[in-house]
Amino acid sequence: MLLFCAVILGATILYPTLRLLLEAVTSWEREAFQSGYAWLAVRNTLIIGLGSVIGAGVFGTLLSVALTRYTFPGSRVLSALAYLPFTLPPLVGVLSFYYIIGKDGFIARFAEHILGIPDFVLPGPWAILLIHTYSFYVFFYAMVAPALGNLDRYQLEAARTLGASRLRVFFRVTLPLLRPALTGASLLTFMSACASFSAPYFFADNFPVLSVAVFTERSQDNQGAAVTLTVILALVSLLGILLFRSRLSSGKSGSKGTPRPIESTSGRLVSGVGAWLVIALLLLPHGTILWLSFADYRAWNTELIPTVMTLKNYTELFTSRNALVPIQNSLWMSALATAATLVVALPAAYIIARRRPGGTALNFLVMIPWALPGTVIAINLIVAFNDRWLPLYGTVWLLPLAYFVRNIPMLTRMVGASFETFDATLIEAGRSLGASTRYCLWHIILPLVAPAVVAGAALVFATCLGEFVASILLYQTGNIPIAVKINMEWRASVGAAFAYSVLLMLMVATTFLMSRKFASRIL
Repeated sequence: MLLFCAVILGATILYPTLRLLLEAVTSWEREAFQSGYAWLAVRNTLIIGLGSVIGAGVFGTLLSVALTRYTFPGSRVLSALAYLPFTLPPLVGVLSFYYIIGKDGFIARFAEHILGIPDFVLPGPWAILLIHTYSFYVFFYAMVAPALGNLDRYQLEAARTLGASRLRVFFRVTLPLLRPALTGASLLTFMSACASFSAPYFFADNFPVLSVAVFTERSQDNQGAAVTLTVILALVSLLGILLFRSRLSSGKSGSKGTPRPIESTSGRLVSGVGAWLVIALLLLPHGTILWLSFADYRAWNTELIPTVMTLKNYTELFTSRNALVPIQNSLWMSALATAATLVVALPAAYIIARRRPGGTALNFLVMIPWALPGTVIAINLIVAFNDRWLPLYGTVWLLPLAYFVRNIPMLTRMVGASFETFDATLIEAGRSLGASTRYCLWHIILPLVAPAVVAGAALVFATCLGEFVASILLYQTGNIPIAVKINMEWRASVGAAFAYSVLLMLMVATTFLMSRKFASRIL
């Protein structure tokens, strides 16, 4: 298993990374690095990364505190919908925000038609930060909420009894216990924001960032400049590991805090109104996509909102001969990448989690893509597989390979968490009863880790379906995925773009629902 994983990961991750570094050394363009444009892109990328950490951190942490410490009208619904941004593919989410806060969006039309303010548009950096706050606050909610739920409330009360002020209790008791969760969420948010492509691609007209700059140079066939900026982007992402690393372990408490109901009438009224307002905001991008998919854009010219509805966007989509080809491309490429990821992630996770020989080196190989943005991974593969003896560039197979590389860290971590809690004495008991190693693998180990495997595979499949960053750099005419097709249709036929977006959202949601149902049957 170690040899198999080492060969596959070495060929698909280590070799392309080393080739990119070699290419950067031999074709380094000082002009690209020393130009004011490059430094401006670096500065803007850092600003977006840190600003996204602040915005997502504040919103996600406040939401965690509200839902884990208190119960109020709408709290159950809000808790169920808190993970809703995960079901919105990046390009689809940005497209919905474009028609909410963009120059052709509802807010701009409202300001012009009702308030008489023309060209009322949120500046590009603020629009990007707003989108990132919506998209990445889930990292903080998913990590801070469990930490708060396991925080013993009596520790805080004991500190108050000993004379500590609320501020001192927060900084000396609560914050140290939450610091690992906060730093972990900050790291994920910073690296995701620096690697973000869709939001800057739509909104950063005069605000250059590195991910879009790499795509621009590559589109203009400036290979040297693209490789140079790619290395800089990788270094910026690695900077996040130094900024937000944490060597602290989360504290363990003897009891679990329980949410307290808000009893005052005014408090319940304010909290209830706020909860349903947040619920409306969470549902707004999804509702916008669904609504606009039925809009007749030929009749929506100067109106505030589209009033003429039609089914033509869907009928044209399903009656056109090649309309469903991008969906078929995304399905087979996502399925292939998910299967390949499972084949490699399962043995790799077992070796790493059970601390077998070679596990440390294997863990290093697996985690390299996690530290690199999707743009960097795409350029890695272009540089590595554009040789005569490895002629994958220009074929339909390079994009599924990119999906595999991008998702191998996530699935390995998810499956590895199950292997770490697996009781090895069960295998010893099976062997003592005469079972072979293969029998123990299929009848003891896999059934116990199957729920984590199914959940991880579903997440990988859904992520591949909506992937856009690597797709726009690696797609060919024979395997245009649905995300790239949405981008193409948006520039030509807006209605078809939204119809494709609704279908993509349905596929992602169906994947999650089927995986939960299948996992529950296994359990």
